[in-house]
Amino acid sequence: MGTEVKIYESVPPIVLDKINDKTNIELTDYFCPFCNYKLFRGNVIEFNIVCSQCNKLVRSAIISTPEEDSE
Repeated sequence: MGTEVKIYESVPPIVLDKINDKTNIELTDYFCPFCNYKLFRGNVIEFNIVCSQCNKLVRSAIISTPEEDSE
């Protein structure tokens, strides 16, 4: 009734540095322009989403980017 401990020497250890290098993506918070509710966090080019707070369609095409605001 003893438990057996098996040692697998052929399995390489997980290197956390390699995993962390892949996850260093800069994410952006997206907010609803009507009620300022946080829609999601991500890294996308274009989106169409309905705000769960005010129930309005938010399109990425109608949201001005910070680069456009400075001009």
